[in-house]
Amino acid sequence: MIGPAFGNSASASASADASMLIDRHLPEFDVTVVRHAVVDADPETTYDAMLTADLLDTGPIVRALGRLRTAPMVVSQRLRGVSGEPEPDQLRFVDVPKTDEWLHLEDAPGEEFVFGAVGKFWQPAIEWRQIEPDAFAAFDEPGYAKLAISLSVRSDGEGRTLLSYEARTATTDDRARRNFRWYWRIIGPFAGYLMSRSLERIKADAERQASREPTEPSADVENRDRSNGPSSRRIATAMLVLVATYHFGVRPWHRRWGVPASEVQAPLPGDDLLPDATDQVTHAVEVDAPAEAVWPWLVQIGQGRGGFYSYDWLENAVGADIHTVDRIVPELQVLEEGDTIRLAPEDYPGSSPESVPTVARLDPERALVLRPPGESPAWTWAFVLEPIDEDTTRLFARMRSKPRQSSIGPFSEGSPLRAITNYLFWEPAHFVMERKMLTGIKRRAEQAKQVDSFSTA
Repeated sequence: MIGPAFGNSASASASADASMLIDRHLPEFDVTVVRHAVVDADPETTYDAMLTADLLDTGPIVRALGRLRTAPMVVSQRLRGVSGEPEPDQLRFVDVPKTDEWLHLEDAPGEEFVFGAVGKFWQPAIEWRQIEPDAFAAFDEPGYAKLAISLSVRSDGEGRTLLSYEARTATTDDRARRNFRWYWRIIGPFAGYLMSRSLERIKADAERQASREPTEPSADVENRDRSNGPSSRRIATAMLVLVATYHFGVRPWHRRWGVPASEVQAPLPGDDLLPDATDQVTHAVEVDAPAEAVWPWLVQIGQGRGGFYSYDWLENAVGADIHTVDRIVPELQVLEEGDTIRLAPEDYPGSSPESVPTVARLDPERALVLRPPGESPAWTWAFVLEPIDEDTTRLFARMRSKPRQSSIGPFSEGSPLRAITNYLFWEPAHFVMERKMLTGIKRRAEQAKQVDSFSTA
């Protein structure tokens, strides 16, 4: 099965050749990537090789990347006891019309071949949307991305051909665009490599056909992988496996820890305070205590107050001066909307107005929502109590944000370095600290309930 390939060229750029068939099917797009190769063969021979080249015969790294992309789906199938489809013996562009996922959009024999697909490519098991080829250009159902691929040849002098491979992606709404953007940060760096290797395979086949050499050996295409040695291949494959495992397995889990996938987008109090949030993380824990027994622990959170019930030693190692209490402090139980709660000391290095959020919403024994001051806050942090029965409560913590707007951190707004830092450091760190916070509140509330029960008895 041919996997989607994406790139990171500016979406505003269009094909230099307005007569390209791909322009009829996806004239406007969010992302494109283009690769070229000059082939020492005539266009007719190159076009034939372009359609019939076996893309599985492009080296071990390419095969590893293909298996890596489908690894989450394969693991899921095995856990359910379901056997997936066997790997194909060969992979050729000419076989695209035979697949269920891909659409043969149009072709100009001897010049250009265009195919595409519609799906949610960012999901571990891609959700493909089957449509008719003539509906591709107008398709705009929210939540999906459209991928169009063009392979073309044109004469580049006598006995020479310019072989081009272009992949364009367009999303159908803002939510799909955000999902694709995060997916692209992981997949993007490998897209050009995969496309280049495909062109190398086609070029080698076309030049052998032109010189009437045997078509079986593929040593020239494998040569680059072999020059790097088996150790390099193993390291590269291991790194890719680690990246995919984190992105498709660990990261989705820690961003919704304690929350079923079916409930992760359910509305909570405070969501309306930041309706244009571009990111949302929700964690939850079940507490064996009624909401009125959990609420006092929430009301007293804050630096210089009751702390955050997390890893004080970690926070103090960076100078946050947090000291968590193990009791309900009566003088900290009075809290009103508009009050401020410090996240760090006033003289903390890198402190900003975001370090002193205000209580934006206070619904006793139900919800406490914090947000930075100002008309356009960068985030909201909500703590919500949801009674399950008279003795059990679910405690939610939801962070909604616009990361590009936040002033927290040492990097400029919207910089690639900030995005990478958020992805690799801040997200995991937030999970570790907030998970400890929720379980810390749970432990304290349950212990206090046991003490009260013992005293009553």
